[in-house]
Amino acid sequence: MVSFKNTLAYKADFIIYIMANMIFFFIYFALWKNIYTSSGVTEISNYSLSQTITYYFIVALIFRFDPVDSMYLGNTIWNGNFTNDLIKPWNAIFVDIVYTFNELLLSVLLYIPFCLFIFVAAHQYINISSPVNLIYFLITLLLSVFLAMSFYYIIHAFCFHFGDQNANLSLISYIVAFLAGGFFPLAFLPGALKTVFILLPFRFLFDVPTNIYLGKIAPSEIFLSWGQMILWTILFFSIFYMVYRTGIKKYTGTGR
Repeated sequence: MVSFKNTLAYKADFIIYIMANMIFFFIYFALWKNIYTSSGVTEISNYSLSQTITYYFIVALIFRFDPVDSMYLGNTIWNGNFTNDLIKPWNAIFVDIVYTFNELLLSVLLYIPFCLFIFVAAHQYINISSPVNLIYFLITLLLSVFLAMSFYYIIHAFCFHFGDQNANLSLISYIVAFLAGGFFPLAFLPGALKTVFILLPFRFLFDVPTNIYLGKIAPSEIFLSWGQMILWTILFFSIFYMVYRTGIKKYTGTGR
């Protein structure tokens, strides 16, 4: 309830943010519809027009699950409020994880009406996933949230050592979204560049979940992807924990 009130404290900001995301979807929609129709092609890199539009529809939803704007660890370290979490009877990292998931849930719930509007407006170009692929998609989406959190936590922990990281987080989040297929399907990239993007773990955040929804990934590949995601999450979280443990020794609680 507190998070809900905080989010809607400035309603105009929230509405403008959501409307901007909707506008970008319809810009992509018009762009790719024109590309397919004007060129006379039915597929681009094995994506039909409806699959391409569905890709952007699902990516717009996945952005609501992007934890970068919901995590607050770095801010509390920088302003000294981290002390309040340290003295509580539960782990400070656990507190941040619970807070992050609370914010993500709120973000998704508030986006549902806008998501329904987009679906109604472009439903003839949006594919409905099979029940099995939908389950695979949801599991992959949950794993992607943990993967993203473990990566961004490393940047948050740098606050102990290098001060405020908000600007770096904003920049890195845009780079990650680009590398992850948040702006276009990675299949649209030329061969060598696509290979580089696929070798990075960020494709599991947008491209892989969306292609699972579209039914473009076989079950055996999906299970392999889950294993890779878990391993990358463990690796990133281990790096974070090392940075965190060394950084907390420097923490004075005075803030900026």
